[in-house]
Amino acid sequence: MKTIPLSLNQIILPDSSFEDFISFAKKLKIDAVEIRNDIKSNLIEKNDPSKIKNLSMENSIKILSINALQKFNIWNNEREKELITLCRYADKANINAIVLVPLNDGSINSSKQQIQLLEQSLLKINKIIDDFNVFGLVEPLGFTSSSLRYKSLAVNTIKNIQSKKLKIIHDTFHHALADEKEFFPSLTGLVHISGVSNIYQNSKLKDDYRSIIDENDILNNLKQIQRLFSSDYEGYFSFEPFSNSLIEDNNVLQIIQNSLKYIQANL
Repeated sequence: MKTIPLSLNQIILPDSSFEDFISFAKKLKIDAVEIRNDIKSNLIEKNDPSKIKNLSMENSIKILSINALQKFNIWNNEREKELITLCRYADKANINAIVLVPLNDGSINSSKQQIQLLEQSLLKINKIIDDFNVFGLVEPLGFTSSSLRYKSLAVNTIKNIQSKKLKIIHDTFHHALADEKEFFPSLTGLVHISGVSNIYQNSKLKDDYRSIIDENDILNNLKQIQRLFSSDYEGYFSFEPFSNSLIEDNNVLQIIQNSLKYIQANL
């Protein structure tokens, strides 16, 4: 049995305090988390960065990322100010990275325009994060409405601008959704994992279907995880379920424990 380094995304406890979120992660014997600024419990708004840093250190928990700078590839003054604010917070709170999420409204379909927007924004972002002790993690979204579906586009741009502070996120859901075959372990800074049950086999997949990983998973999570774990990828595998039915289940802790045991036992 192989043991993979696991992390927990705050989406699983959208209403929790930072203390409760840390406690939940420790019950799962997980030593790394991601916090979010796009849910009800926006920990950045509600907590001084020094508090976040001290609590995480006291509990031996690493904070891998702030999720996220939304619409990062539509660069403007507002986006620049938000990124600088997030970087300053991350620096003070000892948070490793800022997740960069593309526009996802179906308005940009031209591949040429998508590439131009990606290059322009990442050049600006790279200059900003270079002044801070943080990385930028580009997360392609596999939806057809996404302005950045493929990891390969992000990888090519990162290589072209010769950035040492930008990497990608491999999300098992979006990898499957985009039907992307390539893996880029050396440029992957974080892996997001979540499962979709075979009851949705013939459905158009959406975020709310993302739940635990078990024997009914249709995303080939185990194969994706195995491929990355056997490569030169050295980061965490962060559990990121969006399913409201899972989040609201009274037995959510036990359900996640069982899923994580299933993953470890079947690699």
